[in-house]
Amino acid sequence: MIRKSVGWAVLAVAFGLSVVAGCGRRERVRVEIDFSKAAEWRYMLGADVYGTPTAVDSGQYFSGSLRAYLQGLPGEAGVGPLRCGFSDVNLIAPFLSETERGDVVRRLSELRVAVSENGVTLSDTAGIPGVLSGGWDILRSPARVIPAMPNADMTVGSSWEREQRFPISIPNGEAEGLMYQLYLLDSIYRNDSGIRVAAISWTFTYKVAIKENRDEGRRKIMYPLMGAGRGNAELDIARKKLVKSRATFQVTQSGLNGMEVNEVAHFEIVE
Repeated sequence: MIRKSVGWAVLAVAFGLSVVAGCGRRERVRVEIDFSKAAEWRYMLGADVYGTPTAVDSGQYFSGSLRAYLQGLPGEAGVGPLRCGFSDVNLIAPFLSETERGDVVRRLSELRVAVSENGVTLSDTAGIPGVLSGGWDILRSPARVIPAMPNADMTVGSSWEREQRFPISIPNGEAEGLMYQLYLLDSIYRNDSGIRVAAISWTFTYKVAIKENRDEGRRKIMYPLMGAGRGNAELDIARKKLVKSRATFQVTQSGLNGMEVNEVAHFEIVE
């Protein structure tokens, strides 16, 4: 009789735990960023790129890194809920001349990043000479690592998607970029700081359609034409603020024959 009671007790506990777990999975939370104090926010953005030759004797290996702060700026009508500008830009790119590197730093310092529930838009989408010859589309780094929130009540396992199109200026004509992202609310938990967060992950693909200028002929385009990646992020549920995110990106097709380009980017709030 005792054994039977113990058995029923074990089953009851197991059933209770499964009910609790089930309730946790069905919990609805607001997956949203509150931009009301965005002008006070400050984030650290880091990006590292590695170019690996597919042929051992090609001698084209290169690497580079970007470290900068994204500081919130006062909002302006029609440009999105959050506007950020780069500051303290530190770019290491041995494959660039000092003149090219200086030009890239200047353009990054002037870049404006707008973030909304529709995604990330940039004030400058033109290709940067020198960086593109290394296969690193540095201007797209913020768009790959900053997630777009649905601004809706979601349950664990819910998904949403975003598609962004943007014009790109290239040396021999015009192009249009397309980035598709599929997001998933993975879990809800407390992080090491005790903050209740929503864990979000996503996959994305990146494509560029070239509109060739016939007057320029078929000059080789040193540009990432196709790529794919993955990302993950933490959202502070109570404060409705992005805590940190990380994304990896691999160029799967470009004008760089015999070269694989990989980028790792991270984004974290500074408080």
